[in-house]
Amino acid sequence: MKTKRNIVLVLLLLSTLFFSSCSTVQPLPNTKRQCLLQKPTQTSATLEKYLYKTDKTLAGHSAFYPLALPQDALTARLFFIDHAQKSIDVQYYIYENDTIGALFSYHLYLAALRGVKVRILLDDISTTGKDKELISLSQHQNIELKLFNPNRFRTIFRNLALLLDINTLGKRMHNKALIVDNYAAIIGGRNIGDVYYASHPKTLFLDYDVLIIGKVVPEISDSFNIYWNSKEAHFAQDILDTDENEPLAQAKQSLCLKIQKFQTSQRAKLLKDAPFTDALKQDKLIFTVARQTNLFYDLPNKVTSDENNNTHHISKQISEELKEVDKELLIISPYFIPSEALMQRFRELRKKGVKITVITNSLASTDVFPVYGGYVSYIKPLTQMGVQIYELKATLLQDMPKKKKFKKPPALSLHTKLLFFDNKRIAIGSANIDPRSEKLNTELLVIVTSTSLTTQEKKYVKSLISLKNFYEVSWGKLPKGPFDDGIQHYGPIYTTLENNHIKHYYTPPKASFFKRLGANISRLLPIEGYL
Repeated sequence: MKTKRNIVLVLLLLSTLFFSSCSTVQPLPNTKRQCLLQKPTQTSATLEKYLYKTDKTLAGHSAFYPLALPQDALTARLFFIDHAQKSIDVQYYIYENDTIGALFSYHLYLAALRGVKVRILLDDISTTGKDKELISLSQHQNIELKLFNPNRFRTIFRNLALLLDINTLGKRMHNKALIVDNYAAIIGGRNIGDVYYASHPKTLFLDYDVLIIGKVVPEISDSFNIYWNSKEAHFAQDILDTDENEPLAQAKQSLCLKIQKFQTSQRAKLLKDAPFTDALKQDKLIFTVARQTNLFYDLPNKVTSDENNNTHHISKQISEELKEVDKELLIISPYFIPSEALMQRFRELRKKGVKITVITNSLASTDVFPVYGGYVSYIKPLTQMGVQIYELKATLLQDMPKKKKFKKPPALSLHTKLLFFDNKRIAIGSANIDPRSEKLNTELLVIVTSTSLTTQEKKYVKSLISLKNFYEVSWGKLPKGPFDDGIQHYGPIYTTLENNHIKHYYTPPKASFFKRLGANISRLLPIEGYL
């Protein structure tokens, strides 16, 4: 694994993948592709043949390979599926019916044709209008599909049912995991959809996953089984509107059209050149062995239990982990609204002299502006206790030197969820630092005790923290305006670097009028507990 990564190179790599997929690039010349939904040749190459090299002895431990780049994250998932021999377990919060969703489904279907048993567990929050695609996905005898905490209303009254039953339907399964043959797993922040893999025309999510082998993988499988067998998970055929189900042959044809279009694109070629693929070809895929790995996950009945009973919530467990921090706590969370318990823990850490840094979205980069409205109230107490806050610039790619062949660059949005405890431990998973992750949604994460992995990944993150890439947020005096009557006002100050000059903003920078309006309105509403 590379230990030296430069922000410019990374962003160029991301933008190259994106722009090649959306710019006017001609398909690969003289390339004839086929979408074959028939039984493929069974491969004898198991995952163990490729995923075995570690930096030290694995026996009795777990080992990790970071998947920070979106093309690596996608390539690794497809590689997993294509080399499955016995089982594939899929657990996601969002599963889009777009190009990446079709590609993922296509590879799952081919695995099922090879005789692999596929179980897919999806949260039902984002399945509106997708009943046809979902039911067609589960029509093979080797594929089972379940929906978690389903909304029985599938069409016109769906959103109304959500509003009327927010205390039940507002609680979701946010876990994200892919487990193959009980040998390897991928967990992290990414769902299945174009926006997570640099394939969306307008937005690019910066995210993070990790590939895992070793002792903790069967534990991740056990967590999947607990959810799969829970009373909150229902077989899709019992929920979906099958009256409008399109014939299987028609569904196959629709899937094939998407796959054929993808296979002849420049993007497909770029995936073959992903760093993960190169490492596999050169037999240089090396995992970092952790001294200790702790898996944390909420139980599925969290969505039907009293939200204030946090006995088994991972938020309480993580809060206990924070007690052990001695020197530095680094938090990356796209949605950041700390609880009072976490604020108290911050105060305790600051009294010990612990440096605390928070990286989150700016109003311009967030995809959920009400969360920003809730977070703004914490800027003053956080900064006054000495917490450093950095917000991502949505326009980072757009501010880079223009190239004629590129269309308008995408806006960046942070979706990474990482915590660094000193230089010893790193937390990786699906949980955000907000009330929804704490009390409403179920989450899954691992805390990895590894000086090597933690130091490597923290060094990479810190190399990105600069005023070119982020707004540094403080609290102070605001410039007096003509309607202030000489009264001094205080508020958030956003400091950044533009055109090699320091610039201060006194309102959220680069955010649209509607985002500002929405965030301001959300601050007035009693909705923080749902954010």
